[in-house]
Amino acid sequence: MRGGIWVLTIMAAIWGVAAVRVGQAPAWLVIGPVAISVALLFWARRQPIGTGNPVEGDHVGHVVGIATAIEGVAIFLAANVLINLHQPTLVMPAIAIIVGLHFIPLARWIPVPLYYRTGGGLIVAGLLAILLPAKDRAMAGIAAALILWISCILLVRYGRGEAPRASNPA
Repeated sequence: MRGGIWVLTIMAAIWGVAAVRVGQAPAWLVIGPVAISVALLFWARRQPIGTGNPVEGDHVGHVVGIATAIEGVAIFLAANVLINLHQPTLVMPAIAIIVGLHFIPLARWIPVPLYYRTGGGLIVAGLLAILLPAKDRAMAGIAAALILWISCILLVRYGRGEAPRASNPA
């Protein structure tokens, strides 16, 4: 479980930094996403792991490896196609969609039900960014970072992504 938290926060920082750089914001703003991720890691480290069984072992590494390999090839192909079509502003939204799709099998195979929502959020963020003017499409990176940070918080709080159950008043 802790490994997933590390990956989510590191990838959120990368998304945030990419959004700052691609969006041509002042370079010093990259401090923001990095600081948020570092703070979230320190916070998560001090929290008890949420309910639900920890997900560990060779099975997880194998599943993540397969999904990540497919994701990497898809990102490489999409980025090259979009750049060759002279649509570089569509690369970040396309990557958000691909990364979102990558979470769907992970949600089932690991299983971490929260990843269905994480993946869905990334797909929607990518699709909405495509509708934005070209100069604003880097917003997909900001949205992706937020989605990953929220997913990390939920993993820490509720374990594998199962929502807290309401108690039965008796």
